[in-house]
Amino acid sequence: MSRHRTRKTALTVAIGAALAAILPVGPAAPSAVAAAPATHPSGPWTDSTYQPRPGDWRPYVLAPAGHVVTPVSVLSADPRGGAVQGDPKAALGGSATPVRLVSDGDRTQSPLLTLDFGKEVGGKIAVHLAGASTTPPTLHVCFSESRQFAATTPQANSGEAGYAPGCDTANIWTGYPGVTYGYDADSHTLSLDPSKLPGSVTDRQIRGGFRYATLFLDGPGWVDVDGVSLDFDAVPKQADPAGYQGWFLSSDNELNKIWYAGAYTVQMDTWMSDTAKSWPYAAGEPDHADSQVPYADPDQEVIFDGAKRDRIVWQGDLAIQAPVTYLSTGDLAAVDNSLSSLSAQQLSDGYVPAESLVGRHNEDEIRTYGEYVTWFVHNHYEHWLYTGDRAYLDRWWPSLTKAMTWLESVRGQDPQGLIAFAASGSCGHYGYSDCGHETYVNALYARNLDEMAELARARGAAPDAATYAARSMALKQAINDQLWDATTGAYRLSRETPGVYPQDANATAVLAGVADAGQAQRAMDYLHRNNWSGYGSLTVSPSAPKSAIGPMYEPLPSGFEASARLAVPDSTGDTQASGLQLMRTFWGYMLSKDPGSTWWEKADAAGDPGISQFTSLAHGWASGPTVTLTDQVLGVTPTGAGFAGYAVVPHPAGLTWAQGSVPTPHGAIAVSWQALPQGFQLHATTPSGTSGRLAVPTRGKRVSVRLDGRLVWDGSHAVGGAHVTSDGQYVYMDGVRAGHHVAHAQNL
Repeated sequence: MSRHRTRKTALTVAIGAALAAILPVGPAAPSAVAAAPATHPSGPWTDSTYQPRPGDWRPYVLAPAGHVVTPVSVLSADPRGGAVQGDPKAALGGSATPVRLVSDGDRTQSPLLTLDFGKEVGGKIAVHLAGASTTPPTLHVCFSESRQFAATTPQANSGEAGYAPGCDTANIWTGYPGVTYGYDADSHTLSLDPSKLPGSVTDRQIRGGFRYATLFLDGPGWVDVDGVSLDFDAVPKQADPAGYQGWFLSSDNELNKIWYAGAYTVQMDTWMSDTAKSWPYAAGEPDHADSQVPYADPDQEVIFDGAKRDRIVWQGDLAIQAPVTYLSTGDLAAVDNSLSSLSAQQLSDGYVPAESLVGRHNEDEIRTYGEYVTWFVHNHYEHWLYTGDRAYLDRWWPSLTKAMTWLESVRGQDPQGLIAFAASGSCGHYGYSDCGHETYVNALYARNLDEMAELARARGAAPDAATYAARSMALKQAINDQLWDATTGAYRLSRETPGVYPQDANATAVLAGVADAGQAQRAMDYLHRNNWSGYGSLTVSPSAPKSAIGPMYEPLPSGFEASARLAVPDSTGDTQASGLQLMRTFWGYMLSKDPGSTWWEKADAAGDPGISQFTSLAHGWASGPTVTLTDQVLGVTPTGAGFAGYAVVPHPAGLTWAQGSVPTPHGAIAVSWQALPQGFQLHATTPSGTSGRLAVPTRGKRVSVRLDGRLVWDGSHAVGGAHVTSDGQYVYMDGVRAGHHVAHAQNL
């Protein structure tokens, strides 16, 4: 859907044991415990008093261990004008007596039996029937990601309840808010033959994302239901979807759940490449998702933007989903296939379409989104950084340089040196449309220039690297000269809209290195004072003059803001702590609502899904905190291709401990840290073939630091020739070789 209109195994026992062994222990430290048992009578998702235990990360994993799941409860059983005979719980299986649904023939008065799978799921549903009337009614299943938008009243979802009771909608042409619902475009029909019962009837079509499934009947007769299950078709190449390669755990239960909900959201968006949606549907056409993503390997997965819809690959969404995948499941084939399919769509002038060109609707948007060309470049940079796949980089290097040539040609049209997409007709964004000379898109392009300089150096093209670096410096200066408002202390939306200071502009200026330390602090302070509201941080202040961006909650730039807050040099810790508070507020709020396991596409100012029943509630671009918690809070980032170089720079932000494992091409990097009353302790185990930086935060104090028991920093200077420096916020130890290391900072 147009963004301006709507929007591999498990870790080895050895690694787990190593992490348990390196967890700091002592009078103030939590005790290390063994890995969690296979079953949990209570856990973080069901017990409000649950306390995280070091080493015990598996209870947080939402993904199933296999590819068959069953509902966990009956949400409701409503006879309406028919009957529900027997115990509705029989539909969960294991009962000697089935539940009978009886209809008088009027589908608008059919009994409704709604089952709750307990979390977002997707695939092909199967209903086991013990029997049916000689002439059976047609059995339908409706799906919804939430109770709020499961159509059950005549007015719901623009009249959907009269056709598809219990459904939200995945079809823009019949179910978009405000469009009258004129035919059943969303329920799935299960064909049954009474002569073959008892037996299961299985849906012929997948339903990409739902939590609730509602059975209803069309026509007179009855069916006896004694079981419902789902072939879980997300992540089909992952034999054990719960077998994560990477993980995160901290002293904060809510943040832990946020990490795993982000990982699960991306898994819910990962499907075979021939399960895309092709819009528009013809009048009367039922819901289906069986189109091939152009240029994608049909035998491999791709990562769609949303599980329910759009079910196509988008550049901007992939910018979040790819690093989440690198850090959790390690499903690199899905990332490669997705990115390659988008890359192959590049036009002759270098412009790269934002989305998979599946169907007329998407083909009509071929040049809509100039912003997404910057994400195309960024996605390839991130791929190289996390995977170190030089052959993949070399394959697509000509496409990257062509895309940069197109972006630079757009910038060259402005005598003042900024990009605007009016002339190219590409003004669409992730959530709005604006043709001005904006901070947001220019900051993204400045980051591209830095990334291309690094990639060019890695490929031995020093002159090209110098050109990109010089352009980056000039562009950052132009942004600051024209778009920084020193009086307000924030970046403007654009030259054309100077009195609006949006979230995306200020967060990306920090993350792209446009803002210096003082500007970064002031920009974050501005957003906190003006944009923070009941559910998180709004796109613009409610008091801002009317602009292209209305006040709403957008998970994509909210993720940028949370990351930017942790990136601000902060002697007091308040700004970095506010990054975690933003996560708890906004993502914690989404967790408190349906589907309670995956992230929304957007939310309006009232805190409701931003486009009502059409909103995707399993949208991977909202999973930014999963990356931020690993990269910044745990502190593990690649600094060289494929983690050949790495940095471990923790951002405690008020947490008392954190630990985790980061998969790399060389093996896992295992990290554990603890904030102690009189200092800080960091443990890291890194694989052969890597070297890097370890850092301990000073928290505004003068500290001495020992590395593996040897004094390397005396509070002011490096000791014994150690490669150690400090900027007042951290003490950095460089050139650390592979192996197990302990760094301990002691307050002086």
